[in-house]
Parts: sequence; C-alpha cells; structure tokens
Amino acid sequence: MTQGYYAGISGLQSNQSGMDVVSNNLANISTTAYKGSTAEFADIFSKVVSSGNTPTSNDIGYGARLQATSIQFAQGSMLASDRFNDLALEGDGWFGVTSNKQTSFTRDGTFAFDTYQKVSGAINSSTDRLVTGDGQYVNGTMLTNFAYNGAFDYGDTVTNGTSGAYVISNPTTDVPLAGVEKQGILEFPTRLAYPVIPTTVSQFFGNLGTTNETRTISSDVISGNNDTNRLKLTFTKSATQPTEGVSWDIAATVTSADGSIVYDTQNGQALFGTSGGLVSSTLPSVNNDGSAVSIDLGSNYSGVISIDSLGLSGSSISDGISGGTLTKYGINADGVIIADFSNGHQSAIGRVAVYHFQNEQGLNTESGTYYSESSNSGKPLFWTDASGNTISGAGIKSGYLEGSNVDMSVGLTDMIVMQRAYQANSKTITTVDEMIQKALQMHR
Repeated sequence: MTQGYYAGISGLQSNQSGMDVVSNNLANISTTAYKGSTAEFADIFSKVVSSGNTPTSNDIGYGARLQATSIQFAQGSMLASDRFNDLALEGDGWFGVTSNKQTSFTRDGTFAFDTYQKVSGAINSSTDRLVTGDGQYVNGTMLTNFAYNGAFDYGDTVTNGTSGAYVISNPTTDVPLAGVEKQGILEFPTRLAYPVIPTTVSQFFGNLGTTNETRTISSDVISGNNDTNRLKLTFTKSATQPTEGVSWDIAATVTSADGSIVYDTQNGQALFGTSGGLVSSTLPSVNNDGSAVSIDLGSNYSGVISIDSLGLSGSSISDGISGGTLTKYGINADGVIIADFSNGHQSAIGRVAVYHFQNEQGLNTESGTYYSESSNSGKPLFWTDASGNTISGAGIKSGYLEGSNVDMSVGLTDMIVMQRAYQANSKTITTVDEMIQKALQMHR
C-alpha cells in the first residue's frame, strides 16, 4: 500500500516540474525570439504482479517522472522595428555570435554597433562591428573589396581636419559565404567611398545633314579627379570635298563644366559615303584632365551620319562613374550587406551567416536565448542548393525582430492541467494515508 505514497509523491514532483516549465514559458512571452518548451512525462517503471501466463497485463506502475523538456522551434511573429540592424529569421536557421572564441547560436537579432578605430593613429578608420546586446560579435563573411586609404579626400578634409576613408576597389552585389569555420566579425566602415571610374569612351549619334552649317554635339565626361567635364564636338564642312560623299572637319574640345578651363583640343576629319553613312574618322583621343577619352562616332549608319533628307539630331553616351560617399547600409533577404552611395550606385561588403543543424532538439540551452552545439545536435553547417552553392536557407528581414513563440492560451491551459494533476496526486497521498490508518485500527 505504501507504493501509492511513492506514486503520489512522484506525481507531485513531476507536475511541479511541469508547472516550472509552463511558468518559465509564460514569463518569457515577451522575450525576443524565445522558444517555449514542453514538459514530457514518462512512467518510472512497473512491477510484475504475477509471472503466470495471463492474457492481460499484470504490471503495476510506480509513478511518473519528467522525461524531457523538448524545445518548440515554431516561428514566432514578426515585430517591426525602426533599425536596419535589427534582424529576424523567417524559416529554419540561427545567427552565430562569438565571444572569447566560443560560438553560440541565437534567433534573437537585436543587434547593435560597437565602434572602434581599426587602423592605429588614423582617426577616420573607424568601423562599426555588429554585436549583440551583451557584446558578442555577430558572425559572417566580409569581402576584401575595400581598404583604408589615408590619403583619400572624402570631401570633408577641410572641416574634418584630415583625409582618409575606406575605398571600394571592386563593386559587387555577390557575396559567397566562406566555410563554416572561416566566419568572422562583421564590420561596417563609417567612411566608405565608391571609386571614381573615369570616362574612357564617348559615343556620339546624330545627323549632321549636308548643308554648310556648323553642328555641335556634346557629352559629359568624368575625370579622374571626380569632376564632370564637357566634351564638345564641333563639325564644319571641309573646304575640300571628296568626289563622292561629304567630308566634315571636327574639333573636339574638353572643358570644365562651366567652360572656364580648357583641358584639351584635338582635330580630325570624318568622311561620309554617298548614302550618308560614316566611312572613316581621323579624330584622336582627347585628354580629360589627365584621363584619355576615345571618341566613337560609330560606323556606317550606327552613329553619326550625314543625310540631307533627315532632320538634324545629336546625342551621346559616355562610360565612367562619378565617385560617391556612403549614404546608408542595408541588409537584404540573403543577409548580404549592401552599401548605398551618393552617386546612386551600390556595392556589397559582406554577408550575415545563417547556421543550421541536423538535430536542433539536441542543442544545449544557455542563458538568455543562446544555444550551443552538442554531440546530439551535430556540428553547425550551411545549406547548399542543387548546384552546390551555399545559401542562407532562411529569409532575413532587416528592420524586424522575431517575437516569442509562446501561446498564452496554451500556457494557461497547461497550467490548469498541471494544477489539477498536482491536486489529484496530493489526494492520492491523503487517501493512501487514510487507508493505512484504517488498517492500523483493525487490530482493535
């Protein structure tokens, strides 16, 4: 009969532990990216009443125990924030964070910036490292397509007192993730510049007609000093014309935008056939404040033509990109860190890593919303697509945070169940006690 005591006591203990689990879930209902747990109970063991061959079970159980607290990894709701460095994961995956060479994993993307001077003695070499609220560094892959240039004029040398900035050397939008073991600290340079790409070719289009009148076609060209200069072609009919077709003399002049400085003037001649298509041009390249610009008049009817029956026209296209300074950072759905520049261009500089595990239930729970790998979870890994390319495997939402996945209604219901079970087990103990007392009284 005393067996009922121990069964009742085990019921009290296991349901008390279950209540602890439910209470903890409810306490963390507002914790960012918190994952609730479920209490799982199991029979302790049973005793065979009789070893005889019977058609039915003849075991008596000895109570219950808390077998496991399984983590529920269901997606939490998305909560909007006003910071691009707040990140939320949609789907499976974990952010990796590192402190003292120890890597933990979390879905809490409440990240901030830790500013430090990367180049000793260079006050303009500051970068912002992406960190958690308790100072752990967020893991990811950084590109090597930018470097600090202490002599670079960021446009504020006079007001800032000194030059220096990080300069993009190879603009790109693609950031392949490095290996799992090669992830490092994510850094955002506070002064980042898009390089000047001087104009090398200017293409001209239009119809000069055939009458003896001066024609001009102009184009904007970018110099190596990041100035937008003006390249103007002046066409005048040649004094001596060929026996077939028409010939135009060309003067190519490069000036500053306001025309106050003349950088170069070159002369040449263009010959057009009897049908007006361009046959040849002797116009050489021009000097655009130190950068050579070749002039492309096209060929045949693809560029500049000389046809009497068509209306006069003129247009141009030049390559080259003006330099720009950083305006803002962004993080796209693949975790790629994109820098926007004042010249309208963009470039990636890194990528946030998203880790996965073979068995998430095997992760060890740490303080806060951190987890660590174990022999049951397996090593962290990156997912790949059918072509073997590393992919995030989860969408990243910048400017959002993942809420707790604890359902209050489920928690309150579980609390009622645990409470009733606890009461029932306490009743078992008191009932067994009354039975024992009754048995003891029978000797009278």
